[in-house]
Amino acid sequence: MTTQAIARSERQTSKSGRQTAGPEEILATLAASDDGVYAVDSQQRIIFWSEAAEELTGRRSEEVLGRFCYDVMLGGDYDGNPFCRRNCPTIVAARRGQPVPAYDLQAKTANGRTAWFNMSIIPMARRGASRTLAIHMFRDVTSRRRAELLAQATLATVSQFSESVGEASVEPQPYPAPSPTLTARELEVLRLLSHGLSTLQMAQRLGIAQATVRNHIDHVLAKLGAHRRLEAVVYATQHGLI
Repeated sequence: MTTQAIARSERQTSKSGRQTAGPEEILATLAASDDGVYAVDSQQRIIFWSEAAEELTGRRSEEVLGRFCYDVMLGGDYDGNPFCRRNCPTIVAARRGQPVPAYDLQAKTANGRTAWFNMSIIPMARRGASRTLAIHMFRDVTSRRRAELLAQATLATVSQFSESVGEASVEPQPYPAPSPTLTARELEVLRLLSHGLSTLQMAQRLGIAQATVRNHIDHVLAKLGAHRRLEAVVYATQHGLI
């Protein structure tokens, strides 16, 4: 079905009588971006597939329209377990009109390449008798995911080495002088981060509020020029801060 046909059948009117944007207008706007966009109906059949979706997956619209989304995307989670399936959590939430947090999905492109896509979902179940159940937007984050996996592997190796060195040490060694300069509390928070503690666990360990812990973490990230907690831990380990 074309976006014009969707527009004629799904254009919405609010209680005040003012016409609101229907799926066609939303799809037309989103499809103009660099993100891949596709829409599914209540049976999880694909009813819209953008040009960017074709470019990202290598699958043309005529190949996917009318097919089940889980048969097309074949997505998996971080551990390689199947995520795309009938009545997946995303679809269940969309049917209830509930918001769906963005998530990463491992998928195979038409040429057999393994890619990671970050997915954003717009549920449409609360827009009257809309044929469109949910709109999916996705972008390629393969490079970012590979960097995260490399950082995790590095951290695991460093942690194993640190544990073996710690067992042989008679006395714990003081922190090396950090550069850039971190406060004693920031170093303590950074060390707890390296042990994999959550914000709540760190707050309980240090006897301070979670908001205070988050502030310390933000300061650490800013000083180290890191964007994520794991990135800060890897940087600190490589530069002898912890």
